[in-house]
Amino acid sequence: MVKHMLVAGASGVTGRGTTEAMEAAGWDVTTLSRSDQGPGKGRHISGDLLDKSSLKRHGSSLGKISHVCYAALKPNDDAALEADENAAMFENLVNTLIDVGAPLERVIFLQGAKVYGAHLGVYKTPAREDDSRHFPPNLYFRHEDFAKTLPEKGIRWTALRPDIVLGHSLGSAMNLGNLIGLYGSLCREMGVAFQFPGPAEAYEVLVNACDAEVVGDAVRWAAEDGKDGAYNITNGDQFRWKHLWPRLAEWFGLDAGEPQPINLQTRLNQHAKTVWRNLAEREKLAVADIDQIAQGGFGDFIFNVERDAVLDLTKARQAGFQAMCRRTEESLIQHLNSMVERGLIPRP
Repeated sequence: MVKHMLVAGASGVTGRGTTEAMEAAGWDVTTLSRSDQGPGKGRHISGDLLDKSSLKRHGSSLGKISHVCYAALKPNDDAALEADENAAMFENLVNTLIDVGAPLERVIFLQGAKVYGAHLGVYKTPAREDDSRHFPPNLYFRHEDFAKTLPEKGIRWTALRPDIVLGHSLGSAMNLGNLIGLYGSLCREMGVAFQFPGPAEAYEVLVNACDAEVVGDAVRWAAEDGKDGAYNITNGDQFRWKHLWPRLAEWFGLDAGEPQPINLQTRLNQHAKTVWRNLAEREKLAVADIDQIAQGGFGDFIFNVERDAVLDLTKARQAGFQAMCRRTEESLIQHLNSMVERGLIPRP
């Protein structure tokens, strides 16, 4: 029997990866976001998760949903407001599905290393799913606490915790692959070295990342194998930027230079706008708006982490998830090649 999945936050990196994975597996997929169009082949719902009435008007489409993948996120610098808004969004969606009588079996929601306190600059590593919470607020605590009330309604839940997701989307606030492609292309255009834009300490630490395809595989695994609880998900490897960065520099045909901290949000998304627009027009690239390619602010965080930031994968592996066997270096090179094919950056 065909199962019906709703992917909320479908226009983002993880939502797009999940939509592609579930459609490839033969699921009937409905996508939901504020955009007028979704990334999938099936039906798309445009709605505001903070406005329950905008969801209820799609009751006929929502009424057959058996599984949810919740990948929506509304960032805010105020952690308490961020937690309140994101909790309301998550609960509005699930409660709407219950209200319209959807045969909801499982809610799968995406978290990340922020659940361990990664945004605070330091946390216990390798992070395990049963580690103690940090002092609240945290939007993911609110999601999980609500999810734990669902079994009494006959609904199971799974929390997937990928870290630094690599995949394709435009206009996303958190797209590291696109950001590297943008930064390297601008370095090449300006004739400067492809220097790591963070401190030397961050160049040395252990890091992990996760392909959006792996996230999609994990969502399918959780949905089809009925996995309950929280699971860390990454590519399966760990790396140091000092080993990976020269390989990326080689792809661009540039000198890697030395680590040199800069503010990417300011340098790229403000000062380099005209340079990028001229480059895009000359090379006939698909997107001339630099802000749609990537936001430098995400890199300003990732490239300034000065302590090891890695997740323990034992729980997911013991539970049977076998897709975490990729090398992130290869993932990033593949992503850059795909950006060229999509006309997002020029061929080096």
